[in-house]
Amino acid sequence: MSLFQKYSSIAQYIKLMGLDWVTFRIKYLYRQKSKYFYKVNEKIIQKSEIINTSKLFLPTIGWTNQYFMGNNDLLNRADNALNGKIYAFSHEYLDYLDKGQIAWNMNPVSKVKSNNLLTWNELPDFGEYGDIKLIWEASRFPQVYTFINAYSITQDEKYAHACLSQIMQWLDANPFPKGVNYKCGQEITFRVISWMVAVDYFKKYLSKEDEVKIVKNIYISLLRVDANIDYAAKAVKNNHSLSEAVGLILFGLYFKQFDESDKLLKKGILYLQKESNYQIYQDGSYIQHSFTYQRLALDILSFVLMTSKKVGFNLPIEIKQRHQKMISFLNTFVQENGWLPNYGTNDGANLFPIANSDYRDFRESLNFASAISSQNILYPHSDTLIQFFGIITNKQQDLEKLKEFNFGGYYILRNKNLFIFSRCHSYKDRPAQNDMLHVDIWYKGKNIFCDAGSFSYNTDKKFKNNFNGTIGHNTIMINNDNQMEQVLNFGWSNWTKSKLINISDDQFEGTHYGYKKKYGVTCNRSISINNNKIAIIDNISTDNSTNIKQIWNTKEQVKRITEFSVQIQNCLLTSNFPIQLDKAFISDYYNSFNEGTKVIIEVDSKNDVNIETRMEFLS
Repeated sequence: MSLFQKYSSIAQYIKLMGLDWVTFRIKYLYRQKSKYFYKVNEKIIQKSEIINTSKLFLPTIGWTNQYFMGNNDLLNRADNALNGKIYAFSHEYLDYLDKGQIAWNMNPVSKVKSNNLLTWNELPDFGEYGDIKLIWEASRFPQVYTFINAYSITQDEKYAHACLSQIMQWLDANPFPKGVNYKCGQEITFRVISWMVAVDYFKKYLSKEDEVKIVKNIYISLLRVDANIDYAAKAVKNNHSLSEAVGLILFGLYFKQFDESDKLLKKGILYLQKESNYQIYQDGSYIQHSFTYQRLALDILSFVLMTSKKVGFNLPIEIKQRHQKMISFLNTFVQENGWLPNYGTNDGANLFPIANSDYRDFRESLNFASAISSQNILYPHSDTLIQFFGIITNKQQDLEKLKEFNFGGYYILRNKNLFIFSRCHSYKDRPAQNDMLHVDIWYKGKNIFCDAGSFSYNTDKKFKNNFNGTIGHNTIMINNDNQMEQVLNFGWSNWTKSKLINISDDQFEGTHYGYKKKYGVTCNRSISINNNKIAIIDNISTDNSTNIKQIWNTKEQVKRITEFSVQIQNCLLTSNFPIQLDKAFISDYYNSFNEGTKVIIEVDSKNDVNIETRMEFLS
């Protein structure tokens, strides 16, 4: 990309994000360059120094069921957490131990530490310490839930003492405002929630002195969230603002001992109402175009609705309505094993890792949400989270599974054995991946052709493209290029526009124009199903010399049959053009990937082309 093209893409990105976003970013940049945040930090410290510590206490909340009986399969996770090995992203242990203590500012993979002498506003998002999410994972305190699980089974006090001891160690190692663990308001909120759950459950093991230290840090932490929530709402514009608003609401509901409680409660409600209406589309789909991020938003709303009920406080009806819409939307995509397609950005977020299932299984979260919304559950045998929080349920219910979500641009074909979904959407909010007209194909509950996932936010740009680029999706790629132009680390210009042509029980057709401006190419895709057969026809409209690739990513074994056919498990795929096989990189879990196969149908043409691909499942 030339320097001119680079700056043109940045200019277009700024235009797409809007005047309010630009104005705020300029204002925020000024704040970063000035003494603004130093003054904010100092003001928070001054407030914390004058509070009467003799009046500080942790309220008895009753969030967790004291008679909760955990899962024996999770005991090993608690035993590892005793030694600083935290189970992260539902698939791996990260070792934070350094010289006999948990190093809360250390990347557990590279062992590089962030500078704990710098204030949070001085530290970069992408520093020498690598992926900041790896540092943050331990400070989210997911180990709280495994300690509670282990204690509930064994009644061994070592788990209670270890849980509270790690909180106190964290407080000693992370004085405000120093260090990377005060950098993100959402991360702060998740940590506060974990602590409140922990001390509510283990309160009889907590000394008064430690109780005061925890309450004081919660106070400081949520003042920090309050001081910078506009950054989440006006610059980031995603689930961060929902989480931070919930943090303010929790403070207002449960910490009436502070003068700021009523003010922060009102502010939190205002932000949560506004952001949930903005972020959750009318059909229940979500602004971040990601199932995992949407589940995180669902969990945080479920949690605040549950906690507000416990104190008899009613949140605005709009929040409850958006919450219900998300339940219906996500439930539509659930497969036999509880997984959803690995669609959109996937950072492994799992707010309540108490169940034995991993975060790819959405049934626990959907049951939790449904139980709070209607006291009914959607899935039997996925009730650990409900039991953990002591929620009473009435019965199991079935929700209608729709085939189209027009506001978000999600379209589904299904029959007894097949589940297919495709995207056809004109982006109005910031996209994260080049995935228009991507097709996910499941047969008898198995994801035969899948999305490549995300792997890591902080990795080599070229390698990252294997996941968020067009090549990581089952769609058409033109001239080995993405549908959109990358801007900075998380942005894209030339937001893809699309048009739905048709959706019925057995047929979908849509067109996208992502390559129209740059290459003069329009991509039209039609999909039809008939029993165990799928026909996919891609019509590529072009007047220029164009390289066209139809891509299919799979984790399954691929066997070549002829030049024009391959077999993937029990799926026979044939095309009207020769088939190539190449290496794919597929990430089911954040910070991890495996090699798979790309089935590629490639054509060079100066004229319109139809690529006809047929799939037949043989058993």
